[in-house]
Amino acid sequence: MLDVRRLHMLRELSERGTIAATAQALGYSAPAVSQHLAALERQVGVSLLERQGRRVALTPAARLLVGRTERVLAELEAAEAELAAGDGDVRGSVRLAAFPTAAATLVPRAMATFAARHPRAEVLLSELEPEDALPALKLGEADLAVIHEYDFSPRGDDPSIELTRLAEDAIRGPRFCSPSSSRRTRCLP
Repeated sequence: MLDVRRLHMLRELSERGTIAATAQALGYSAPAVSQHLAALERQVGVSLLERQGRRVALTPAARLLVGRTERVLAELEAAEAELAAGDGDVRGSVRLAAFPTAAATLVPRAMATFAARHPRAEVLLSELEPEDALPALKLGEADLAVIHEYDFSPRGDDPSIELTRLAEDAIRGPRFCSPSSSRRTRCLP
């Protein structure tokens, strides 16, 4: 059976790009991560990493394994959540990432409601823009993320992230303003 910790390391390496960054994120030394990944290679019987100078790249087999690992880790997290919810008493911490405007307007009300319903749980808020919040979510550094998305700049589909639309806000296009003859600024929609 494949070692879940080693699979997790491989997944982290695929997201972070270097063994040093992976080691730092997981609290291991770089040599320990290298040893675990070498052991995973021996276990699966195929090469998972290709040396490229001082960096490593994932082989096609490693990318296939990372894709499966996403689902395995998601299932393990779901099992842990179900066990924790077994007695109906929600406790622990939820790490929430939200862009600054949402953190100042939407999130405080949601946190108050959550605290009233679940007094033994806490919400740890981080202000992150979507381009930072989604990787944090994927890497397990955040449990939830409040992001924004625009038609002209979609986020794309990532099967490892479940998106739920919270609200829709019509954005007005650019406005063109010019000084009027009465020294007031006049804007056209």
